Amino acid sequence: MIRSYRLLSLLVLALFALEPLQAQLMNKGTIKFEVTDVQTNNPDMQQMIGSMKGMAQTLQFDGAQQQMTVDMMGGLMRINTFWTGANSTVETYMDMMGQKIKTIMSNEDVEKMRKESEAMIKSEDIKYDKSVTKKILGKDCYKAYYETDANGQKFSMEMYVTEDIKVPNSFLQNLNQIELKGTPLMWIMDAGMMKMTFMATDISKDLGSDFFKKPEGAYQEMSMEQLKQMGMGGQIGF
Repeated sequence: MIRSYRLLSLLVLALFALEPLQAQLMNKGTIKFEVTDVQTNNPDMQQMIGSMKGMAQTLQFDGAQQQMTVDMMGGLMRINTFWTGANSTVETYMDMMGQKIKTIMSNEDVEKMRKESEAMIKSEDIKYDKSVTKKILGKDCYKAYYETDANGQKFSMEMYVTEDIKVPNSFLQNLNQIELKGTPLMWIMDAGMMKMTFMATDISKDLGSDFFKKPEGAYQEMSMEQLKQMGMGGQIGF
């Protein structure tokens, strides 16, 4: 069970990718998201996905940096990801029921990951349909869509993006090297055996002065290679 939750934590980590978006207007503030629906056709995953529904994500950003906090299981599991635009570094702090792990990706690590991802998906693979729209928290959004079938494994993502918000960094799995035309306020990930819906629940221009403060405590520092050796690398997209 602990291994399943660790896998879940590292899967969630993969949602936060690394490429600037081309949106306008709001470029500083806080967006809160929630997993509103989780479905699976695998009975063995039922207990795990039960802990995912209601999972909260908080994205805080200004023009130069951003921080994403993910809370699961009522705060028993927390992931904090910090991105610094000046040097394109990414620091991640994972507290998985008391086991604390810290990873640091240098600019070189980030560039390597982007190059590896470029072989999987390009900007032109994202399809947009402005005739399909949604109003989410007062923001006009339109549909963006991506699907792939790699080695028999199907994956699709349906997004509703707004051009009214600009965040420094994209934060969606498998799209780290893609310049989306807007910021997603809703997205549905379908990996075949599991389907998840994420929805923005609050948008605010408020931003605390300490939003980029790193968690305190004894975190064990691990490299991405070490995470791969734990058997998690393939699932988190690195």
